[in-house]
Amino acid sequence: MPGCGVDEEGRKDYLGEKWDGREKRKQEKKHLDKERKKRERKEKKERRKRKKAEAWITRHVAAILQRQEFILKLARAMMMFGGPSHRLVAQIHSTGRVLDIELSCMYLPDMMLISFEDSATGTSNVKLIRQGSALDLEKLGDAHALYWNVIHDTMSVSQASAALDALMRKKPLYNFTQLILIGGMCSASICSVSFSGSFIDSLASAPLGGLLVAVQLLSPRNELYGNVFEITIATLMSFVSAALASTEHFCYSAVASSSVVLILPGFIVLCGSLELCSRSLVPGAVRLCFALMYSLFLGFGLAIGAEVYSKLVGKAIVGPTDYACVVSHDPAGPWWQRTPSLWWAFLTVPTFSLFLSMRLMAPWWKQELPILIAISCVGWVTNHFVGLKFPNQSDISAAVGAFAVGFVSNLYGRFFHGNAFVVMITGILFQVPSGLGNGGLLNFVSDQTSGSSSSYLSGFRTGLQLISVALGLTVGLGISLVMVHPVQSRRRAGGLFSL
Repeated sequence: MPGCGVDEEGRKDYLGEKWDGREKRKQEKKHLDKERKKRERKEKKERRKRKKAEAWITRHVAAILQRQEFILKLARAMMMFGGPSHRLVAQIHSTGRVLDIELSCMYLPDMMLISFEDSATGTSNVKLIRQGSALDLEKLGDAHALYWNVIHDTMSVSQASAALDALMRKKPLYNFTQLILIGGMCSASICSVSFSGSFIDSLASAPLGGLLVAVQLLSPRNELYGNVFEITIATLMSFVSAALASTEHFCYSAVASSSVVLILPGFIVLCGSLELCSRSLVPGAVRLCFALMYSLFLGFGLAIGAEVYSKLVGKAIVGPTDYACVVSHDPAGPWWQRTPSLWWAFLTVPTFSLFLSMRLMAPWWKQELPILIAISCVGWVTNHFVGLKFPNQSDISAAVGAFAVGFVSNLYGRFFHGNAFVVMITGILFQVPSGLGNGGLLNFVSDQTSGSSSSYLSGFRTGLQLISVALGLTVGLGISLVMVHPVQSRRRAGGLFSL
């Protein structure tokens, strides 16, 4: 039939078009699936990359916070253990430079401001640290060793931070009873060598020195008494010394001076002078002003004690201005009442150096202790014989003595990899009582008890005498440091641990 061919052709065309449409849709679906999988792989890759970046940012921020925490702990430890304050800012900056932390800091007595800066965001985080200080040579040496290991990349920040925590919680090296005995031996050994005391003067000053240390250790428990500790203890020592001097067997100036030797403001004045020398004007001026007032407090306390005793007994004190102890010491009397020979210095100088180092918490079993005592003896010998050539010029004798101590100590620190600060501090502090041996605070006591209207002028002169001794020490230490380290370097500036 004629219509059948036409229908067959149309059917074929229809089936062909249907097949082509199906193939086209299949291709489109395949292309869409391919695009979807490609998009999913891209999103998955971006998600993995984003998670990796977030994890890196988290670890990086955590590391930054850990390094900042270590810097804060290091600053607190150095302040707590009595590190050299004029080098504290340089040490913190050196630590921040090694740990890749942007910071700036400002030091004030018992306070430090540290600003951690972020140049990317233009923000800063300021931390305030308030911490009182007391010399502790054992813990200070350990803290400096941790600092040295971190800046030379031999110890991780987390390990050093944990070690600093343990160090700040560590108990003192010597207990209460041992410190009392050490304080008594300090007063007894310094009595003859610096204040011309006899043997019985040294025996009398020993329990007074132990009592001073006992009250000093107990005074922080009562904050109100801690504010007047220096005045009250000086009053008590002066009263007892005046009572002993009334027997005409004891020397008032020797017993009173040696009993308060451990609370003389020598280290405060020294730190203030060093800070001014290093251009730290604010903390240096604050310390020097405080040291001046502190010396007046001590002189006022000594004057009150002497005045109370003289009013109670109704007669004047025996030999308040007898600084050479001529009145109480009989040259023809028994040996224990005479002025000791200079040969006794071979015993008393090392003894005082030993017990003063132990009072500063120096470990008795370490190899640095004999070196510390030897350097202290070198400083005293130099100071003493220069003082004979330049009488009444304590600044010159202190400068030469400090130069000798600083030169030997810095040589030891540089060539034997020792701690220069630890081995020099006793030799420097030993020279402060020598600057008060020719009167000192007792001039203020004499003028005050005699009713002189210029008594406080003598008190200020005593403060100026302390400052002159500190200036001499500063000059001597500065020259010795330049001679041992003539070439400046960033490594030494960050790691130098010396006065």
